[in-house]
Amino acid sequence: MGIGNEEIQNAMTTRLVKARGEEFVARLTPAQSRDSCDALAKEIYSQVVNVLVRKMNKRMQPSHLGEDTDQVKDEKSDEKNIGSISLLDLFGFETFEKNSFEQLCINYANEHLQNRYVLDNFQSVKDEYELEGIDIDFDCSTINNSEILNLVEGRMGLISIMNEECTRPRGNSTSFVYKAKMIHKDSDYLVSKKLHRPWEFGVRHFAGVVTYDATDFVERNTDQLPLDLLECATKCTNSLVSTQFDALLVERQCLMKNTRRKQGAMSTTICSKFRKRLAGLIEHISATKTRYVRC
Repeated sequence: MGIGNEEIQNAMTTRLVKARGEEFVARLTPAQSRDSCDALAKEIYSQVVNVLVRKMNKRMQPSHLGEDTDQVKDEKSDEKNIGSISLLDLFGFETFEKNSFEQLCINYANEHLQNRYVLDNFQSVKDEYELEGIDIDFDCSTINNSEILNLVEGRMGLISIMNEECTRPRGNSTSFVYKAKMIHKDSDYLVSKKLHRPWEFGVRHFAGVVTYDATDFVERNTDQLPLDLLECATKCTNSLVSTQFDALLVERQCLMKNTRRKQGAMSTTICSKFRKRLAGLIEHISATKTRYVRC
């Protein structure tokens, strides 16, 4: 990376802590240092992939849509006249002996795609029949999973509760599970069993009940690269890495200056970012003519 061994070692094994106007260096445990190393590696990988995707999309766009400022005004109107074919591979619901943070995200995405599938293949056909005065004896509510989506992403859903725990000084996964079960104790879709351990809960997904182990949910949801490592990575001699991390550092500094720090912290969680990207995907699908292929 072109960074001195001692400098990157300090960034991975210590943290600069600010409290009451004072600064002091805290040493990390071996496990925390490994987590720091993993976090940096994941962020570098993520940034490199983002750059590759942007470059590929740029290369594949129509040649007449360049970066020339004279074309900017006409770009939006041009895009409306351009057809495209997109393929989305539906990876399906997941349930294992131990279902972690990744399974919750994957199953949440599949609930949205299932909801879109129902609207495209059942609700739209029913609406068309009713418009033509044709009686159809089918209740779409039996396959509607909107209540499950509301449980996950609603105003007081699982994502909001988890984000709230991430902003608390001593927020933890056990507290997250307890609050979720208390708030949604009357829900038909949040499963709470007497044999559940304090960090376990279940969700009655469209495809079936999945029991989640929330041991590291709060930590995984935060998953934010420490400022020490972020500043260290900006000194990398690799221009691609340093440019990407410079932008990340500016974004982090803006969030830290934000007067509404709590909302700023919530917007940077993994779940919040995932929900935003998923909403963009569903919006894109909604604007297209969709065809489903069973594999």
